[in-house]
Amino acid sequence: MGETLLLPLVRGVAGKAADALIETMTRMCGLDDDRQTLERHLLAIECKLANAEERSETNNYVKSWMNELKFIAYEANDVLDDFQYEALRRQSTIGKSTTRKVLSYITHSSPLLFCFEMSKKLKTVLEKINKLVEEMNKLGLENSVQRGSNNILGGRRTQN
Repeated sequence: MGETLLLPLVRGVAGKAADALIETMTRMCGLDDDRQTLERHLLAIECKLANAEERSETNNYVKSWMNELKFIAYEANDVLDDFQYEALRRQSTIGKSTTRKVLSYITHSSPLLFCFEMSKKLKTVLEKINKLVEEMNKLGLENSVQRGSNNILGGRRTQN
């Protein structure tokens, strides 16, 4: 039954990938294309999760795929958290004196070093997600989640 928590996890990580603060940081590091790819892949996976959950009850390969997805989603969340933390840290230094900014730049981590480290982390997560998407396509999972559906009130249609 732990699989039922996978949909909110994937949805949350996809939402975090679309966050404006994270988008700004990835753009500054030249990684915005990778962030967008991560977001798109997570949204594609999200659309097929309900079908995967159904099939995981009888197919151990699908169950294993979902377990791997869970670990990679947490890893992606951690990488996005690092971008978010760095963006907030940089915002907090805006009002500091020039001397403190220089010391912070030297002692904490330089923006170039941060971008280099995050590039490796994001690309590693993206490679893993790409592999899962390939496997998902081979499994022939069907779309089961419709984002932005007009049918919001629990299956009942309303008339105006």
